[in-house]
Amino acid sequence: MASKKALVASSLSLCTASWLVSGQGQAVHAADDIRGMNPSEWEDERVAQAVLYQYLSPISSVAEGNLATKKESKPLTYKVKRGDTLYGIGKVYGVDYRKLAAFNRIKNPRLLQVGKVLKLPLKRKWVRVKEGETLESLAKTYKTSEKLLKKLNPGVAAAGSVYTGQVIAVPSPIKVKMPKMGRENGSKRKVLRHASAAAGASSFSWPVWGQITSRYGWRNGRMHNGIDIWNEKRTSNVIRAALGGRVIKAGYSNGYGNLVVVDHGNGWVTYYAHLSRITVSKGQVVGKGQSLGYMGQTGNATGVHLHFEVHRNGRPVNPLSVLP
Repeated sequence: MASKKALVASSLSLCTASWLVSGQGQAVHAADDIRGMNPSEWEDERVAQAVLYQYLSPISSVAEGNLATKKESKPLTYKVKRGDTLYGIGKVYGVDYRKLAAFNRIKNPRLLQVGKVLKLPLKRKWVRVKEGETLESLAKTYKTSEKLLKKLNPGVAAAGSVYTGQVIAVPSPIKVKMPKMGRENGSKRKVLRHASAAAGASSFSWPVWGQITSRYGWRNGRMHNGIDIWNEKRTSNVIRAALGGRVIKAGYSNGYGNLVVVDHGNGWVTYYAHLSRITVSKGQVVGKGQSLGYMGQTGNATGVHLHFEVHRNGRPVNPLSVLP
């Protein structure tokens, strides 16, 4: 026992001096050659190293429940780049895109702007790596991915691994309050039909007959604010006003391509997108069923079809809720 005490005291003196001179907050590990040591001498060395580690890294000796050294209060952020979608961003950070939209109060993901800084429903939580832990086991423990751990810890990414006693950042989820949709979804058709009748919009008609190829709602991480309609006539299809009103837009509009927007009054507006050709002009008054243009594939469209939207007081609603 006396030999152990002497070894520990000697090691503490030597390593403490090295630690102070280096100005580092970490011990300098001396790789002594233990070849030739007998079992008793090897055990003395092992005990000395354990004491040294606890002496120079006192936080490692705290109760296991207190291993987290810090938890940030601000959420992580992400700057939107060209080509990004909420679905893709959420996949990288392990966040449901619907929560990402709700957390940032995004109503129309199609308008996600390049350069916009999104708040992620995640905080950095700093923890100390315990003996035997690896990137893989840490990812499982904190329900994340090795890729995200490396993203949050550039040093870990450079080294490709973690070491015992290292302090690293792990993601900690922030609770997101999701909008209540149960009752609205359950009676949405009935409520909107009632609202339409009260506003005089109960006489909406289909802008073109055909097959619905994409419905209203979330689609691949983006909110699809309308319905897509197609039939075999393709660009020969005449697109007609679903209700009488005044044309407030008639021209090219980014992802919508050739777009006609008609204001019907009482807060009701309809959109007719991806047209191959427009046959009306802005300011023109049109009647129900009047030709607006022809079905097409302009703008962000993967095939010939009509993208049809219905808005009420500036917010999109499901067109199938008001169409006969």
